Amino acid sequence: MVAWTLDKRDIRAFIILAVFFSTLVAIAGLFLSSRAAKGDRINRLLEERSCRQCDLDYITLRNTDLNNADVENASLRNADFNGTDLGGANLSDAVLSGSNLTETNLALANLQDAVFSGAVLREANLIEANLRGAYLGDADLNRAILDSAVLEDAILIRADLQDAYLTQANLRRADLGEANLRSSLLRRAKLIRANLGDTNLYGANLHRAELRRADLRRANMSGATLSRSNLRNANLGQANLSKSILTRAILIDAFLREANLSDTDLRRADFTGAALIKADLTNANLTGANLTDVNLRRADLTNATVDATALEVAKLCETIMPDGTTSSRDCT
Repeated sequence: MVAWTLDKRDIRAFIILAVFFSTLVAIAGLFLSSRAAKGDRINRLLEERSCRQCDLDYITLRNTDLNNADVENASLRNADFNGTDLGGANLSDAVLSGSNLTETNLALANLQDAVFSGAVLREANLIEANLRGAYLGDADLNRAILDSAVLEDAILIRADLQDAYLTQANLRRADLGEANLRSSLLRRAKLIRANLGDTNLYGANLHRAELRRADLRRANMSGATLSRSNLRNANLGQANLSKSILTRAILIDAFLREANLSDTDLRRADFTGAALIKADLTNANLTGANLTDVNLRRADLTNATVDATALEVAKLCETIMPDGTTSSRDCT
């Protein structure tokens, strides 16, 4: 009979293998236990429509009825809710980063302080939803319906809101820096003190929008409709407003240094006290506009349509007049 003997190296190898396989068994057990627990949470959500503070990352619940569900403070990262009905649901403080909410119904949902970074909400219904303080940075909201939604203090930096519906939406103090709002509908939207710096608003409809004290520096508003909008004290430095419509707009004390207002319809706009230093007003229509105390230093009014009486109350210094001549009447 051959006698087996184990030296220290064999014992050490045996121990290492035992620990390795024990760890594998433990990990497998934890994985299966976690899957079972997650399955229980999903069933609870489907049956009771409630799963507060639950970990539901990566779940797939397409075209599911979750109307009025309560998932407050839940983790729903990379979840798939495509076509799901979450109308009236409570998702406040929930984390939905990277989630797919395409064509999802979120009308009247409570999404306050929720996180949607990088989420896809294309064509989602968010009518009258509460998104106060929500984070939607880099989110895709293309053609989303946000009529009368509350987005006060929300963060939408670099968000894609092209062709989105935002009629009467509340965007007070919202951060829309570098967002894409091309051809979006913002009629009567409240954008008071909102950050719209470097935002693309090409062809957007902002009729009667409230933009008091809004930051629109370098924004692209070419071809936009801003008729009867309130831009009092707004910062439009270097903004592109060429070919836009600003009839009867309120621009009292607005800052428009180096703004592009060429070919713009400015009939009956009120510019009282505004700064239009170095502004491009070539071919602009200023018929009936109020230019009282407007600073037109080094502005270009070549071929602009403007009443001579209106220019009498404006400040002219190295200003290029409609006929191409330069006026330095008010230079000091």
